[in-house]
Amino acid sequence: MAKIELLDKAKEAFLAKNYRDAFALLKRLAPSSPEAAYYLGMMYYQGLNTAIDDNLAFLNFRLAWEGLYEEGIYMLGRMYEEGRGVDRNYEQAFKLYQAAHNSDNAKLRIANFYEYGKYVEKSLTSAIKIYNELQKKDNAFAMYKIGSFYFNGDGLKKDLNNAYKWLNKALLAGSTEAMNHFRIIGTKSKNDIRTTQEVYQAGKALIDKGFIEEAWPYLEASASEKYLPAIITMHDVYKLGLGVEKDPFKAFQILKKYESYDEAQIYFLIGKIYEYGEGVDSSYVLAAKYYELGALSSHEASIKALKEIRGY
Repeated sequence: MAKIELLDKAKEAFLAKNYRDAFALLKRLAPSSPEAAYYLGMMYYQGLNTAIDDNLAFLNFRLAWEGLYEEGIYMLGRMYEEGRGVDRNYEQAFKLYQAAHNSDNAKLRIANFYEYGKYVEKSLTSAIKIYNELQKKDNAFAMYKIGSFYFNGDGLKKDLNNAYKWLNKALLAGSTEAMNHFRIIGTKSKNDIRTTQEVYQAGKALIDKGFIEEAWPYLEASASEKYLPAIITMHDVYKLGLGVEKDPFKAFQILKKYESYDEAQIYFLIGKIYEYGEGVDSSYVLAAKYYELGALSSHEASIKALKEIRGY
């Protein structure tokens, strides 16, 4: 069978989620086919029919880059941005995204860099310009971003009518991010049949694969519905540095945000933070206060910690 036919067969298997057959074919083709190297890199990157292997993903995306396959160039940029298979390097990532100038995925990352000021100077105007360009091509994520800018008043004048217009447009275009946004603000779409636990599990699966940015809206959506595991996972991401730099204060802020849920485990974790001064000034008085709140719900760890800190 000719190489082109084999590649078509491999891509067909990949898109049909027949990863076992796709993997076997792509391994044969990748050394001489930049497009095959890209798809094989995606399998290592996402752990499809194989364990996640950042080194092999990087090597295959590099092969795709050498063959000037634009989605491969974009994914090599993602590896540099995320520090997977290589040291994190925002400058190199940005340059690779620029090189993949025909890739809408690369344009989305350039917009993200401007939105958050990664390597380049923060410019919401530049980010919105790119999102506007992409929404004209029916890009659902770009529609969602424009809606969120209107909703929050970031870069665009706050306008809830325009916000809902764009968020609904994104929703109709298939944006899961828009669907999650509606859950976060308490106006769940009637077409969203996912349970809170299913939303959390989707986010946790992304966390486990290192996709923190993509996971966050799922976690926020389930956390807004008082799902404790989502709140704890968000806390752990920053406390333990799961795919991000450790930031004890951000971990603390997450717990404080959901303190009103009256969950003993949240009170206990806030108490620990105050006791040991992790990201905040140590305060045995405040630690005891939160342990006491946890103890009111017969939370054993809180009761034990309260006895230890008070001595009785």
